[in-house]
Amino acid sequence: MRSPLAALRSLTPSGRHRAAPPVLVALPMDAEPGEFVVCPAEERTTYHAVQADGARRCWTCNWITEANRG
Repeated sequence: MRSPLAALRSLTPSGRHRAAPPVLVALPMDAEPGEFVVCPAEERTTYHAVQADGARRCWTCNWITEANRG
């Protein structure tokens, strides 16, 4: 039977672990910049891709909000 102190020592980190290497994520070439705004279709804040013409496309429901022209 182990002593309680030895059992506690086995639970503490030994300092011999190594950090995991960083994960590299490849983005598709057509990745769009985006922002979190209120989706008019869902009536809540969701992530929207901002298109080149200024329109926003909801990533959850694909609702497209036209750009403000004015």
